[in-house]
Amino acid sequence: MEWITQVRPGFGGFDEPYERAKVVFVGVPLDVTSSYRSGTRFAPGRIREASANLETYLMSAGLDVFESLGISDLGDLTVTPTELAATGDRIREVVRKVSLDGKVPAILGGEHTLTYFAVQEFRDAFLVQLDAHRDLREEYLGDRLCHATVMRRVLDTLPAERLIQVGVRSCSKEEAEFARREKIRAYSSEQVMDGTSSVVAEIRKLVGGARVYLTIDLDVLDPSFAPGVATPEPGGISTVQALRLIRGIGELNLCGFDVVELAPPHDDGTSAFAAARLIYELLGAMAGSSK
Repeated sequence: MEWITQVRPGFGGFDEPYERAKVVFVGVPLDVTSSYRSGTRFAPGRIREASANLETYLMSAGLDVFESLGISDLGDLTVTPTELAATGDRIREVVRKVSLDGKVPAILGGEHTLTYFAVQEFRDAFLVQLDAHRDLREEYLGDRLCHATVMRRVLDTLPAERLIQVGVRSCSKEEAEFARREKIRAYSSEQVMDGTSSVVAEIRKLVGGARVYLTIDLDVLDPSFAPGVATPEPGGISTVQALRLIRGIGELNLCGFDVVELAPPHDDGTSAFAAARLIYELLGAMAGSSK
């Protein structure tokens, strides 16, 4: 694919050949519709940098991620800031190819808008969204497709009963009314704090054996744990609570995932390392469930 630029070292610094990989990373430095803090285009590189400075052995899973799960990194997608649709076509194409090759696409964002394009390749799947915001506006600042409307656009093609929102704690009145009308399943940050294991158990029951696409907006974490995000929101969950969620969700039938909304210009490194650790825990859960 001529519109992917190879980046070395890749995620974790260890890179299997594509043919042997189970999980395939691609960076999508999308930074077009940010309305508060920009800079998400720098996120893929910072997440990779952090990932190379964390241990690959996970005490929680009792395994080394790179010894247990073949991982490859294609590099970064070329993003055309003035042509969101063209970028979306590229996202869809790479996700389609990776998925058809029997591998799990893993996207390093980039702003949350990218999820809209990625999940179009998994229309039979559940979408589990870890996020501070519901992203259900019909439009925002004149845009029908942007980081604040991404889940509303997803629901143009995905049945509302297949969207599960976790850690949410901020929305407009319009979004609240829409979510109530469409009966969208949601768990607030306080519900997660009160019982992470029970939330995971309910998600497992809802999903069953169906395929799951997981999107992780880093602002699901409280700003004290992830200050460098595009739109921070107080009252979020801790890194430990997020790790517990990830471990449970990672054991489901994952068909793809993304991590979005890291804004490195506003980060001291804390958020990038949190992103990398969440990904490692997810990979560990995936490796453990495939044994």
